[in-house]
Amino acid sequence: MVDNMNPTSQFHPYQRETSVPVAERPLSGLDSVLSNVLERVGIDPTSLRSVRDQMRNLNVNQSFGKVRAYAKANPGKMLGGLAAVAISLGVMRARRS
Repeated sequence: MVDNMNPTSQFHPYQRETSVPVAERPLSGLDSVLSNVLERVGIDPTSLRSVRDQMRNLNVNQSFGKVRAYAKANPGKMLGGLAAVAISLGVMRARRS
């Protein structure tokens, strides 16, 4: 079956006209908990959706490529950072036990 509807139409012909678009539905699950916490801090919950959409569009391979290039250019800084992380994790583990 071919759908000849305009793709910019808000509703599909098989949907009720009273149904709510996905973008306007209230948050549920973990998103609702996170939005409540953000509201208490003073951050608008709609900005959460925009950040989430930006994270979906993030190109991970490109980001790792930048990190690899930085690591090749600055090996001493990378080793120093890894050593600092290892030491701090050891201190946190020793403090816990």
